[in-house]
Amino acid sequence: MCIMDIFILFCCLLQLARNAAAVLGVGELESSSAAVGDTLPRQPSAPLTLTPSTPSITHFVNDSFIIFCKTVQKDIDTKWRDPRGQTRENTKGRVHIEKKTGLLALVFEHISLDDKGNWTCEMDSSAAREARKSFELLVNQKISFDKTELVQSVREGRDAMVNCFVNGQPVPEVSWLHNGEYINTVNSTKHKRLSDGLFIRNVSQSDAGEYTCRAMRITPTFSDSDQITILLRIQPVIKHGRQASMVLHETLPVQYAYVGGSVNLSCDAMGEPPPSFTWLHNGKGIVGFNHRIFMADYGATLQLYIRNASQFGDYKCKVANPLGMLERIIKLRPGAKPIGPTRFQLKRLFPDGFELDLRTPRMTNVSDEMQIYGYRVAYMSENDFKFSAGNWSQAKQRDFSFHRGHRFIIPHLEGNTTYLVRAASRNLAGLSDWSSVKTFATATAPNWNPQGWGCQVLVSFLGLALIWR
Repeated sequence: MCIMDIFILFCCLLQLARNAAAVLGVGELESSSAAVGDTLPRQPSAPLTLTPSTPSITHFVNDSFIIFCKTVQKDIDTKWRDPRGQTRENTKGRVHIEKKTGLLALVFEHISLDDKGNWTCEMDSSAAREARKSFELLVNQKISFDKTELVQSVREGRDAMVNCFVNGQPVPEVSWLHNGEYINTVNSTKHKRLSDGLFIRNVSQSDAGEYTCRAMRITPTFSDSDQITILLRIQPVIKHGRQASMVLHETLPVQYAYVGGSVNLSCDAMGEPPPSFTWLHNGKGIVGFNHRIFMADYGATLQLYIRNASQFGDYKCKVANPLGMLERIIKLRPGAKPIGPTRFQLKRLFPDGFELDLRTPRMTNVSDEMQIYGYRVAYMSENDFKFSAGNWSQAKQRDFSFHRGHRFIIPHLEGNTTYLVRAASRNLAGLSDWSSVKTFATATAPNWNPQGWGCQVLVSFLGLALIWR
């Protein structure tokens, strides 16, 4: 081997040694750091830890929740104190404790509003450092309208209050719509929004209709909304001299039903003193178990379950008070049972609702007036379905008519939630059989985090730079 070859080989070995030294230097530095760290005194672990360990936890009313308090030393006793400073020792009940070695669990079977506040786990040994740990329980209440009446009445010419009792914690913001149109209550002399409803000054017949009470709230941790529709009836008052007479409200003179279905016949009248109501069928009193009568101050509704053809005929509503008597006849005629929807599927998803695709073929051998004019959709969340044990009488309903368009949208739903839905066709004779129950879920809004995205791009960029180098 020539001297030049030996020199080149020596240079290569020298460069390899330098590279190895550089790598070993880093390792030696890390090893020395670890060695120094081993010589430093270790920080003692906290004698108490909570799991979950977040300083505040948010739940809704009726939610279930468990939190654990763990001690480092197994032989030290611990206890839980509620927001009022009282020790919880009961092992059964809605809120109770459960003991295991080194663990003390605080169990909420059903959270209530009274549970909100700071809960503290503390050790019996006062000599220990950090002998207590606390967390704040934040309790939210879902929006509800439990005590709100769906039909309300007021006399014409008086000031009215459309009552809407909204429950919820935090307290939601309430807005109002009249027949689908937003009501501006700011600086209005006609409408005023109050804590328990909508005040309307000097009502007239134009103020009658559907009032939607819409509740909404947005907090740093969640947002939700709900609404209820209230029918406001304006009762006219007709006076002759000093005496008040009665007036019957207009109603359909002919109604239809089919055997196996049901129908509601309504009779509303205004008078002073308030009148009494009596129903007759073909001139005779109504007997049997196939009917129910719902009474109100100024109205009566006769609900009939049609079991056979003998129930068709003339139904007379007699309205009487000490000043007189009025009568109205409603002719109940047999109609055609509507065909149920032949197409019932999801058309479009929204974060807070969905649009349905509903179709029913034209009915044959029936008159034009018996053709289907709309649909009724019943829906309830999967949780509500389980809570009500599958009772569909607890479901929400929405009616659609073709004259309002052919878009069937169910709005104001909870996001990322599964719903059970069924549909029925409507014509003048009533509802068809319900369709089979289908399951739809509202869409999940995209969760885009620009901060996290930026970090990912930065990390990727640095990685590429290092590779390039």
